[in-house]
Amino acid sequence: MKRSAFVVTTACAAAALAALALMPLMSMLSTPGMAQDGTTAAEKFVPSPIFSPPYPTLPHTFRDLHTIQILCQAPKGAIKRALVPPLEPAGDGDKFVLLLGWAPDVKEMGFNVHEIAINVPVMYEGKLGTTTLIEYIDSDMGLIAGREIYGWPKKMAEITWMQHGKSGWSVAAHKMKDQGSIPLVKVDYKIGDKPSTVQWPEMGPTYLVRRIPPASKTMKALNQMVCVGCASPADSGIPLAAPGGPAGAGNVKNTNGTATVQFFDGPNDPLTFFGPVKVLDAKMTIMEGSMPGGLGLGEVLKQWEE
Repeated sequence: MKRSAFVVTTACAAAALAALALMPLMSMLSTPGMAQDGTTAAEKFVPSPIFSPPYPTLPHTFRDLHTIQILCQAPKGAIKRALVPPLEPAGDGDKFVLLLGWAPDVKEMGFNVHEIAINVPVMYEGKLGTTTLIEYIDSDMGLIAGREIYGWPKKMAEITWMQHGKSGWSVAAHKMKDQGSIPLVKVDYKIGDKPSTVQWPEMGPTYLVRRIPPASKTMKALNQMVCVGCASPADSGIPLAAPGGPAGAGNVKNTNGTATVQFFDGPNDPLTFFGPVKVLDAKMTIMEGSMPGGLGLGEVLKQWEE
């Protein structure tokens, strides 16, 4: 995050020497969000409970990332139905990327995190980006950090990955035990031996509508448009999305293949309206070691009440 510029208003000529002597202290105290030790309020923030924070400080780094991405065709109008205004569909408005991510270690603190997200290309004020319509995750750390900081629409689920030798993977998500462990998503990915010729949609930075409910009847809901990747691409991005690279290069392993996707409906999880009508392409990236950069703070582009 960029630090705010220091602003000091000089005193009258008779007090010039005193003002200069106090300038460092005045600069520190007069900058909004800046603590006396020079760190920003965001960098100093500790989430509740403060004696046992639910997530570590940002940025969050990921190790040994496994990512399966599946390009799908949704039924006409399904994506527009799921989008939160003021975001609008981009392109033909009917394609989404089903992201399945697994990071065995987050922040080198032993968090073993799995997630399944439906990501779509969107437009915001004439700019291309991406957003997440819904995401399932099996880590309370990832759930709380994602919702509190950015507004990612995350929900808890039990997620399992199973490798089938060298032929592929199966990934499944179920609701938690309090909702009967009903099925949500089932994916089978089969590794192929031919390069893909499918054109994937451009996604851009991540736009998220962070929605904060009112705490009393006299308050309005607060909304923020958060962008992850608009100002600091090196420190931001979609969590658990491993960056691709040339096949066999360094610590990155890429494969192309085919996939089957099945959604299920639950009492609080309508998913089958996303289809998919057709699976257009599938690919997998495994990045051994630490992912470059990490997931840092975004930028609040706009704020409004409703």
